[in-house]
Amino acid sequence: MGIRDQLRRSLRKDGSPIKGGAWYSKAYHRFFEGYTEITVPRPGKGHRIQRVYTGDYYRQDLTTGQRILLRVLYVVLFLCIAYLFVSSAVLALASNSTWYVTLPQALSLPFLSWTVIAFFSYLPAERDMTIHAYRSSSLALQKATLGSAVGLGIATFATLVFMLLHPSTEPLVELLSAVKYLAGGVLALSIHRVERSIRYLVLPSQNIPPADVHG
Repeated sequence: MGIRDQLRRSLRKDGSPIKGGAWYSKAYHRFFEGYTEITVPRPGKGHRIQRVYTGDYYRQDLTTGQRILLRVLYVVLFLCIAYLFVSSAVLALASNSTWYVTLPQALSLPFLSWTVIAFFSYLPAERDMTIHAYRSSSLALQKATLGSAVGLGIATFATLVFMLLHPSTEPLVELLSAVKYLAGGVLALSIHRVERSIRYLVLPSQNIPPADVHG
């Protein structure tokens, strides 16, 4: 069974209420996907929820050294992307004040920011990741970098269109700006493709939830 099938299977399990009849939001279930919940009595009165992770773990099929090198590579590539984007977007060029160029620039920013957020989960991730950790690191990084690549690609095309419509305005600097967007997009796509090619092992949890306890 593939990783996507494993995620769907776990999601179906978490779509039911916990013992005791309590329902929780979709966001709650996504965060605690793969956990088994039981209710145990509190001292005195009431109950509390106890969670045990019984879902699958996701592990990169890489050595420790390869995992470290991969993370260093991603950080270096992203810093290059950020430099290429910022150094081009801040230039005092006519294209940078034209709506069809600034729009893809603006669309690229959320995806670049999302990449940074994904790094906060990806870089310190444990060797064996829970479903939520896998989704918020590897899957998020793939989506964010793909979105960044698309946005920067559109910015490249828009800048070239501006050059064709306005041939008298600093063509070499405009061309350099387009090349920077293109290079940033290629690097973002490279991160996406590398991460997508990483093989993840799906390992069943060895945890056994305790019996449900009611007062």
